[in-house]
Amino acid sequence: MKIDFEKIDCSNPCVIAETACGHDGSYKKLIKLIKIAKRSSIKSIKFQIYKIEERSLPKTKEEKIFGKLLLSDNEWMDAVKFAHKNGLFVFADIFGYRSLKLAEKIKIDGYKIHSEDTLNFKFIEKAIKTNKIVMIGVGGSHRIEIRSLVDFLVKSDLNKKVVLMTGVQVFPTPLKSHSINEVTDLKNKYSKYNLKIGFSDHVRGGTEESYLLPLMALSAGAEVIEKHFTTNRKLKQTDYFSSLNDFELKIFQKKIEKFKNVLNPISQFSNNEKKYRKMFKKSPVVTVKKKIGDNIKPDEIIFKKNIKIGQSLNYTQIIKKKLNQNIDPNSVVSLKNLQQKVGIVIVARMTSNRFLGKAIKKILGKEAIVRLIDRMKRIENSDDVILATSTDKSDDILVDIAIREKINFYRGSLDNVASRYYEAAKKFSLDQIVRVTGDAILCDDVMLQKAISSQIFKGSDVTFIKNMPYGTAKEVFNFRTIEAISKYAKIPSNTEYLEWFLENSRNFKVGYIKSPYKFNKRIRLTLDFKEDLLQLNKIFSALKHLKGEFSLKDVLKYLDKNPKIIDINGHLNPKFKKKQINTELKI
Repeated sequence: MKIDFEKIDCSNPCVIAETACGHDGSYKKLIKLIKIAKRSSIKSIKFQIYKIEERSLPKTKEEKIFGKLLLSDNEWMDAVKFAHKNGLFVFADIFGYRSLKLAEKIKIDGYKIHSEDTLNFKFIEKAIKTNKIVMIGVGGSHRIEIRSLVDFLVKSDLNKKVVLMTGVQVFPTPLKSHSINEVTDLKNKYSKYNLKIGFSDHVRGGTEESYLLPLMALSAGAEVIEKHFTTNRKLKQTDYFSSLNDFELKIFQKKIEKFKNVLNPISQFSNNEKKYRKMFKKSPVVTVKKKIGDNIKPDEIIFKKNIKIGQSLNYTQIIKKKLNQNIDPNSVVSLKNLQQKVGIVIVARMTSNRFLGKAIKKILGKEAIVRLIDRMKRIENSDDVILATSTDKSDDILVDIAIREKINFYRGSLDNVASRYYEAAKKFSLDQIVRVTGDAILCDDVMLQKAISSQIFKGSDVTFIKNMPYGTAKEVFNFRTIEAISKYAKIPSNTEYLEWFLENSRNFKVGYIKSPYKFNKRIRLTLDFKEDLLQLNKIFSALKHLKGEFSLKDVLKYLDKNPKIIDINGHLNPKFKKKQINTELKI
C-alpha cells in the first residue's frame, strides 16, 4: 500500500486507524487490532513506538504506566510485516531518536511527531529527511510556536510531505474543546507552503459526535483524519475512552467514503445539474409582434418555461438588441433572432517567450501574422478582423502590419491576454468573439465558420471544435464570457491559456461541434519553435499552386502523403499542462 502525498485532499482523505496503546502491551491484542483495521477497509494504521526513557523519567508513575505497554523490537517488526501483508500503510508515533531508529529498521511507512515534540526542530528534521510522510501534532501549541515551526520548515526546505495535525486528548476530550474553525484557519495560513492539515478528535467513542466531527473537519478542509479504535470499549483497554469498537470503525469508514464525494472540487456541471436546468430554467418570450430591425423593450418581455428550447438568455442579453427577423407574440427570443456582431480577434505580440518575434517570421515570403490574417478574412459570417496587441513599443510593427492589411487593431495589456480580448471586443462593440492566437497560422476557417453558426443557434457562452490537429482549433465566445474572465481570473497572467478557462461548464454554457477530419495525432500545426517555422514553410511551399487558398483539409491530405514533414516538429510538447495552470474565476 502506497500513499501519494500530493493527491491527499479533503475529497480524497488519508484516514488512519489509530491503535495508540490499545494493545495493552500484548502482541496478540495488537494483531487483533490490525485485523479489525483491515476489515474496516481503512487503508492506514498507526502504532505508538517508543523506548521507555523517551516517555518518562526513572521511578515515576509514568514509567510504570508506559513500561507495561512496551513491546519488544521483534514483536514490532512482526506486527509491521503482518500489517503490510494485509495491505495497510503503517504510520507510527515516534518519541525520540531511538524509536525513530527502530521505526526505520522495521520499515514503518510514515511518522507522527507528537505535540510534545513540536519545539524539537532537530528531531523533526531527522524524521522529515527520511523522505516519508510526517505528521506533526500542533495541539496545545501557541500560534507563535506553530509559526516558528513552519518558518523553520520552509527555510530549511523541509516542507515536502508534512501534515500539521490539530487535536488534543484529555481522555476523552469534550466536544466543546474541539475546533473545526482551527482546521480552516490553519489551512488558510499554511497550505500555501505545501503543508497539509489533519484532524484528530478524541471525543467519547461510539457517540454521534464521534462520527460527525471528522466529517465536519473534512468539510472544513482537513486532509488527514485519525480515529482511535479498540476491540471492545467494555474491556476498558488502554485509550478506550475515545475509541470506536470493531463494528463502529466499519461504520465510520463507510460514512467517510459516502460523504467525501460531496467535497470534490467544484468542476464541470454534473448530468443531474444539466437535467435540473433543462427542467426548470425559463426562457424569454415576447408579448407583442416584432419586426426586423425593431429593438425589444423591457415591458415586451416575460419569462416562461419551455423545455424544448435550449437557449436561456438573460434580460440584459436581449434588451435594446435589434431583431434580424420577424417574431410573433409568445415566441421565445434566442440569439438567432437577434443581430449579433461577430469579430475575429487575433492576439499577437513580439515578445513571445518561446520564439521571439515569431509573428513577423517569413513563411514563403510573407509575415506569419499576415498568412493568418489572410485566412481569417475568408470567414464569411464574421463582421470584422481585429489584431489585438500590446502597448509595448516592440509591438509597433504589428500595428503597422494591421494598417497595411486594412484591418482594425487594439493595443492593451502585455501580459493579461483576456483583457486584450475583452477591451478589443468592447471597443468594436462585438457580441461574439472568435478567439485566434497569433501562432495559429493554419487556423481552420471552415470549421470556425460552422462554430460561429452553432454558437448563435444554440446560444452557448462558448463553442469548441473537437477533433482538430494541434494548433488549428479555436473557440467562439460571447462578450459576457470574456468580460467575466478578464475581470475575475484569479491569476490574470494565466489567461494566455484562455481555452482552459473557457471549457469549464460550471462557469459557462459550453457547446461543441466536431470536425470530420481524419489525421495523425502527432501533427502539430502552430508556430512556437524554429522547427514549426521550418514545417510551415514546407507546407506553404508544397501547396503554393493553390495561391494561398488551400484549406486545412488540403494540408492534412499533403501530410498524409508526406509523413516525414510531421516528424520535423511532432516531438515538441506544450509549455504547460492543464493541471499546472490555475484557471479559477472569482465568480
